[in-house]
Amino acid sequence: MKWISYVAGIILALSSSFLSAQEAPVNIKDVVTVNTHQAKRLHELGALFIDVRPLDQWRWGRVDGAHNLDLKSGFRQLFMPGTLDKNTPIVIYGNSTYHMRGAIASYLAALWGYKRVFFFRDGYYSWLALDFPVTLRSDSEPEEVVTMRPE
Repeated sequence: MKWISYVAGIILALSSSFLSAQEAPVNIKDVVTVNTHQAKRLHELGALFIDVRPLDQWRWGRVDGAHNLDLKSGFRQLFMPGTLDKNTPIVIYGNSTYHMRGAIASYLAALWGYKRVFFFRDGYYSWLALDFPVTLRSDSEPEEVVTMRPE
């Protein structure tokens, strides 16, 4: 019976490219959906932020301290036993409300047994718009990364 859930998750993940124009769901089973201000509070409390956007997008800018686990490649690392304590609070996000990657990744993390999964539905663009702490690639030197923290 458990394999049906895994197959459903894989189908959902593969169909993400077709669903990108739809709004991400508000409610996901065993996942807490948070807004930008709630995500900021979780960030202040030390929750692990996981950015499921493609690596190139992550390199250009991300929530300060976020780790990149691209949904199409690296995210499956969370499925491997012992990768991360299942009680670690994790905040998963993508670009915005109109991208399904974060929703799919949140669903999969909960399905894989993570107990404290938060889906930051508004995504990176809303974080950036509110001038919250980000790490950006410098425009002047392609390899330089600049960390921005508002005073």
